Amino acid sequence: MTCVVSYGVEGATLEHIAAAAGLKRPLIRHHLGNRKAMVLALGNHIAETLTTQSEALRLALADHPGVRSLIEALFNSEGELDPRINICYQSLVNSVEIYPELRQPLLDSMDVFYKVAMDIVFASHPKADRQACEIVAHGIVNLYITTDAFIPLKPPKTWAYSSYFAALKLAETLESKP
Repeated sequence: MTCVVSYGVEGATLEHIAAAAGLKRPLIRHHLGNRKAMVLALGNHIAETLTTQSEALRLALADHPGVRSLIEALFNSEGELDPRINICYQSLVNSVEIYPELRQPLLDSMDVFYKVAMDIVFASHPKADRQACEIVAHGIVNLYITTDAFIPLKPPKTWAYSSYFAALKLAETLESKP
């Protein structure tokens, strides 16, 4: 994951991986297989991790439902969520043409994330229009993912704060509906 975050999927060579792990290249290849096998294994790991994190989010918020709780959990996790997951996810998405086997697991895992967010939003606004809830949930998830995607740029903290407050403002649109 660290090499994909630093170099992208295609730039995460066996040499980079071996250097980061402090091992010899042949040892990496022996234990992890060829490049395609490593990329597919990483893709499956990222998809499984995203799905697991999404379900954990659902469970964590079961006793504290609400859109604000969802936003707080995503944007104020203080190191509990590994930003490399979202960065690797984006890199792997950009490699789907080369590794088409990744498409379905990545799509399925993001679908779970969106559905968890939609369920939380709808549960806290049961009288709101279902489509409006879906739009708000997608917006919150996309703001969160985009915030993590910018981490390698080392952007000003105001960007993360702005994404957080944009998510809150988006959530407020449901509260203003009758």
